[in-house]
Amino acid sequence: MLTFDELYKRVVEASTSKKPDSVLEALGYDPFHLECVFNPESKPERWKTFNHFCRESGKSFADCFFNHIKQDETGKLVPDLPKEKCQECLGAENMNKLLASKDVMAVLSAIRQGDRPVYACIAPAFLSQFELVSDAQLRSAFKQLGFQGMVEVSLFADILTLKEALEFDRMIVHENDYMLTSCCCPTWISMIRKAHPELLVHVPKSVSPMVATGRTIKQLVPNAFTVFVGPCLAKKVEAKEEDIKDAIDVVLTFREVKDIMETAKINPDYLKTDIREHSSAAGRIYAVNKGVSEAVQMTLKRLRPDKAIQVRAIQADGVLECRKLIEDLEKGQVKANFLEGMGCKGGCVGGPRALIDREVAKQKVIEYAKKSPYETPLDNPYVIEMLARLGIHSVEELLEDQKIFTRYF
Repeated sequence: MLTFDELYKRVVEASTSKKPDSVLEALGYDPFHLECVFNPESKPERWKTFNHFCRESGKSFADCFFNHIKQDETGKLVPDLPKEKCQECLGAENMNKLLASKDVMAVLSAIRQGDRPVYACIAPAFLSQFELVSDAQLRSAFKQLGFQGMVEVSLFADILTLKEALEFDRMIVHENDYMLTSCCCPTWISMIRKAHPELLVHVPKSVSPMVATGRTIKQLVPNAFTVFVGPCLAKKVEAKEEDIKDAIDVVLTFREVKDIMETAKINPDYLKTDIREHSSAAGRIYAVNKGVSEAVQMTLKRLRPDKAIQVRAIQADGVLECRKLIEDLEKGQVKANFLEGMGCKGGCVGGPRALIDREVAKQKVIEYAKKSPYETPLDNPYVIEMLARLGIHSVEELLEDQKIFTRYF
């Protein structure tokens, strides 16, 4: 049985010629970067008073919001802004946007109740999506809204990249074998499950990074309320699927979160820069087309530097290309051994509820990936620590059909 401690030591020694006593120390692990999950007793900053009449000291935005709604004669919830300063602060138009979304209302209700820590699980495509808040301040913005913290889903893309690389290494032994992925796109997986179930034997039994994030947080913080935030409408459907509905309580789109921030008047001038580094370049590029196959290839090179495991990948970009790829596969016209499908053009950055142009978003994601201190999951100390916290200590344990990262199609 190969433990992750042994595997990571081997990788560190191969790249640095050092024999570290502690793998985590050698890789630069700092518990600060995941304290919102590992130390859930810590309290987030609350929505501060910015000289607005309705923002009483210590009240969260959710408290303020619910104090300014009422039912009309038909029973519909409507803004209740009797004072001019309240109208200036919240604004009926902004409030109506929030009232129109049952998902937004569910999240604000959970924050207001305060009996469960609420976590924002943010998709790898988040870079520069929010004009009101810089990326380095986004975590602070969520905390001011009353969230316990913000966890980047790219950390769990790292874990699933490692899992898929290990499965690819074990599975691809004959020239005709292939792996059909990516687990992160619900449109692609749904297409296979519903129209081509015979191909499921080639799909890794992995949940999506969204589901892995939600399940992990709930395992470590059992009463947590998890909110996935991304550009994808299909994620709202995925989160409700029977076999994985235990992971994410609510899915919000980038647009819905932007509406909340505009109503709350989140002001970057009042926000701290809160940078947490806990994902590798490989996990971050999941947001763009070809990102999953590139992440697996990068990880395999680190895993087996002495063995040229060739990932011959082909990617489908958008629904039409996904269908064409499956048709070509069934006709025997595909020679690749790793097939990656993304339902949206450009990958997740091209999702229907993205806030910026997909080419701009793609470039931002690539730049963010280059800034990561870790190239692959095998360089990332937060992968090994997160797995240890979940009781997964060896390669064999990660590849077993254990519930947290496994989907039983």
